[in-house]
Amino acid sequence: MKDRTAYIDESLLLSPSSAMTDERVRVFQRKLYIRAKQDKDFKAYSLKDKMCLDYVLVESWRRVKQNYSKGAGVDKVSFSDIENYGLHRFLTELQTELRTNTYQCSPVRNVEIPKEKKGEFRMLGIPTIKDRIVQMAVKMLIEPLWEADFIETSYGFRPKRGAKDAIKQIKKNLYDGHQFIYDADLSKYFDTIPHDKLFILLKERIKDKGILDIIGQWLTAPKQLRNGELLKTGAGTPQGGVISPLLSNIYLHAFDRIVTNPKGKFAKANIRIVRYADDFVLMGNYYYSKEILSYLNSLMNRMGLTINKEKTTILHINKKSLHFLGFEFRMIRSKFSWNSKNYTNVRPSMKSRSKLFTQIRELLRKRRHWEIEPMIYKLNSLLIGWLNYFSISKVTHIWETIKVIIKHLDYKLFKWLKSKGRKAHKVLRQHPYSTFVKSKGLLDLEKYARLKTLAKAQ
Repeated sequence: MKDRTAYIDESLLLSPSSAMTDERVRVFQRKLYIRAKQDKDFKAYSLKDKMCLDYVLVESWRRVKQNYSKGAGVDKVSFSDIENYGLHRFLTELQTELRTNTYQCSPVRNVEIPKEKKGEFRMLGIPTIKDRIVQMAVKMLIEPLWEADFIETSYGFRPKRGAKDAIKQIKKNLYDGHQFIYDADLSKYFDTIPHDKLFILLKERIKDKGILDIIGQWLTAPKQLRNGELLKTGAGTPQGGVISPLLSNIYLHAFDRIVTNPKGKFAKANIRIVRYADDFVLMGNYYYSKEILSYLNSLMNRMGLTINKEKTTILHINKKSLHFLGFEFRMIRSKFSWNSKNYTNVRPSMKSRSKLFTQIRELLRKRRHWEIEPMIYKLNSLLIGWLNYFSISKVTHIWETIKVIIKHLDYKLFKWLKSKGRKAHKVLRQHPYSTFVKSKGLLDLEKYARLKTLAKAQ
């Protein structure tokens, strides 16, 4: 029988389905998760050889190609370049590098993404596709160890958990009376994670020096700026890397443990936490004492992190709305005279609506000369994605927002038609949204939202 760490089974690449490799990876992950869950002191000593397995590398390639940026790294090698070179040949050479300890990661390509506030940018570090594949392999192997440890109040970048779960938990906490909220903002979190402290946490579960050395390469890889200059960094994990979200969760897991410790100061003050990656809110029954706030600041200082005081707010939900992950939470008095209670209204925030309107405007502007059908296909994709995120059964109130979106679409489609010429403008000038829904296949927003609500209620 051939050693699967020393060759790539070509049949795995020829298979049109990823079921063969995906299932084998999931079986291994499940075994590792159960082992770590049953033994809190379990440490993995031999993961490097598993990373060289052919089905692990093939599955890593498939997941990276399917789910991550198509952009090339500093080597300018694209997915099509690798396929033209020969995927089997490429993965075999990568497998040999990993097995013989000659793998070296490349610098990351630094990309500036404009923020909504003019003049501000978010820095992304784009690894090469080769490095992304190795990062995915390591992520698949170490993630089960940490999923066995992660606490229920953490929702970001985790399997089978997401923003909707975090929103539901916040609403539940508000219903339970936790209405004093500390809405935190960490300053440049991904860029400031201290490497030495992160490795202390990693070594709680990983004793494989080969894996730790490779992670160290990624963390210290220089950034290549636009002018070609290489910038060395002594802290942080680049946003844009496949493994960065997991590493960021591992580091803040230490904070989660402190907040949820039954014998700790936060639990004694009846404070709950909801965290999505580096965004978190603390929710309590009473005003936050100076002791608690001082303790929180000292924790952040010890972890080498900084709370952005300008963007961090303390509020009571009856007096001020909470904005979290694109949603707005506010308390509204019941309309019924016999019921004097307030209830929590959760809806897409004004900022989220404005962002959608900008996307609609840009989509129509760039496709001004397109025919109606392909333009509607693109518009439907945008609207479905937006509704799938913001429509949460029994949680969000989205109908009022849908009416506003329809009105906006009517106006923008009217302008789009007008730009295409007098004839099209005359035919559909009254209500282009409803006309396109009936005759051109444009998404019926109200019907789609209603069907989603019914499907989740069953």
